[in-house]
Amino acid sequence: MKKRIFSVLLGIMLLSQSVLSACGTREAHSDNVVSNGNLLNNSKIEVFNAETTVTISGWLEDVYTKNLLAYLAEKNPEYTFEYRYIGKNSYETIVDAELASRQASDIVMVNPVMALRHGKNGYIEDLSKLCSDFDEEAPNAFSFEGKIYAIPSTSEYQCIFYNRDIVEKYGHTVPIQFDDFLNYCDEVIADIGIRPVACGIKDTDKLADNALAFLEANYFSTEQGKDFGERVARGEAAFGKELQPYLYQWKELVNHKIFTREMCIMDSEAAIDEFASGKALMYMGVVEDYNRIVEKNPSMRVGTTGVPGAVKGTTILIGGCNSGFAVNSFGKKKDVVTKIVADLATAEGQRALWRDRIGSQTYLKDVEFDNPPVFDGLRPTISAHRVFMPISEWGEHGTQIYGILGRELQKVVSGERNIDVAVQVMDYEIEQIQKNKRQNP
Repeated sequence: MKKRIFSVLLGIMLLSQSVLSACGTREAHSDNVVSNGNLLNNSKIEVFNAETTVTISGWLEDVYTKNLLAYLAEKNPEYTFEYRYIGKNSYETIVDAELASRQASDIVMVNPVMALRHGKNGYIEDLSKLCSDFDEEAPNAFSFEGKIYAIPSTSEYQCIFYNRDIVEKYGHTVPIQFDDFLNYCDEVIADIGIRPVACGIKDTDKLADNALAFLEANYFSTEQGKDFGERVARGEAAFGKELQPYLYQWKELVNHKIFTREMCIMDSEAAIDEFASGKALMYMGVVEDYNRIVEKNPSMRVGTTGVPGAVKGTTILIGGCNSGFAVNSFGKKKDVVTKIVADLATAEGQRALWRDRIGSQTYLKDVEFDNPPVFDGLRPTISAHRVFMPISEWGEHGTQIYGILGRELQKVVSGERNIDVAVQVMDYEIEQIQKNKRQNP
């Protein structure tokens, strides 16, 4: 009976996805195709040749994949590459269902949690032989029982960009301690009259990452909190009991009007527009947003810093090795596709990925890319190894729990929930995830 219910639900999900794609909903589908390095419109391609088309699914918007797709097309001129963008909030659910039903793209982007789950299920190929030139951190992120299931992309960080012209005009220095940062943002509102921080918190992962940075600095790195992730994976940790006091402190970002209700409907593009036009002093986003900032305002002088930590003189970065490229085990061209993704394990392939996310670094041994000076502000944090991805310890449902955290914090910012109710909802939903896991191991 359970299997029958699952089949019905899966069918509904796939049908819903098809309807969304047919309607052109950009959250679930991208019509951009790259052929021989040129972007084409899918509607102009009259014949779809399954034998010579390689499909790729990812949560990165098209603007973040131009160099990658051009590189693949140049290396493999006999193939056309079709990239489908799926919004991050729904990506995992959709791709999980597609892999389970053997209808996924030839290449799928995965995070470490997805690699663990689908390597275990046998839905993605063992790529261990292609990963020998990466340092230990990257292969470990995508491994299960000693086998590596994805080619690591370059590093990913959420950081703070700031307008150097405005900062220097007022003789300021962007604080790197949490309480000082709050007070500084008050000064920006009062004295300059612009938004202190632009951030597209319509995308709930921005809030989740920001909160994780605060929790890492205040709790996860302490003696009592260092095993929190392992206990979440075992179903033994409660957000309400342990994190509630720290989330009250995090809410000071709302109290000081750094995160505001209207920002809950602001996406990353709108936030970048606000920052690039000088209407906000800072922008909180990922390193690859730098390319978009420069496109909006080529003359803007930009600096970077990590997320302010609890200890004076420290910053935190949430990120690291968090995305890779896996091969669908049930794809009809998996041998060809495996040879294609092998190009991403080379210095040339990693450089193509880096061009889409300037500010990142490759995990290839003895290879380093020369990031522009704008990212000098991140070097001390990276060198001090204060880069964390807490959810990698949260088990195979870690990204689902991460999604719940971001969604509930968005409701706190919008005024829909207070912290007490938010953590109660988190604990209830996490308990249901763990209960389902026990019933359906």
